[in-house]
Amino acid sequence: MMTAEMVKPSEALKLLSSMYLCKPSKTSIKNWKGALAEGSSIFLDDLKKAVNEIDIGSKKELEELLWEYTRLFIGPYKLPCPPWESVYTSPKRLMMQEAAEQVMAMYREAGLVVNTDDVLPDHIGAEMNFLAVLLQETHLETEQKDHFSDIVGRFLSEHLLKWIPEFTRDMENAAESLFYKAVAKTTRNMIEFIGK
Repeated sequence: MMTAEMVKPSEALKLLSSMYLCKPSKTSIKNWKGALAEGSSIFLDDLKKAVNEIDIGSKKELEELLWEYTRLFIGPYKLPCPPWESVYTSPKRLMMQEAAEQVMAMYREAGLVVNTDDVLPDHIGAEMNFLAVLLQETHLETEQKDHFSDIVGRFLSEHLLKWIPEFTRDMENAAESLFYKAVAKTTRNMIEFIGK
């Protein structure tokens, strides 16, 4: 939970990760509103405003957000912004290509395991969560601190910075709701800031 006045990048990344991995429901939106109310960050201002404008009491508004989530990330139609790195970095724009294998190798190098068959390793939500975990590890005073800092740098340059800017521009252009436009913009700004 975000309890500091300024939100740590790792906490913001976890929040964004959940927005890609969780369908918008009354419960998830209520949780996002609560998390955003607890801290502040210049990067989260647009997102906070967009989330606060969602009327969780409106069945119609929740159905529209769920439809947009499905249209953007699940299908059945051609996805305007497929949420997998492989699609953006492979020549034929296919899932489960070289990028997915490379990301899994980095997860293993960091000592982490993806323990679900529901989420591919190079899904935007999984990658954002992985970066959040890595950033948390770099702030601990352990012997592994330099090791995790190295992985953060490589993960950003070899993966996130190669596809997230294009993905988030596609998402921002395809989204109809203020909420998903804000998620896209916030994601891009966070990754570009951390990557500097």
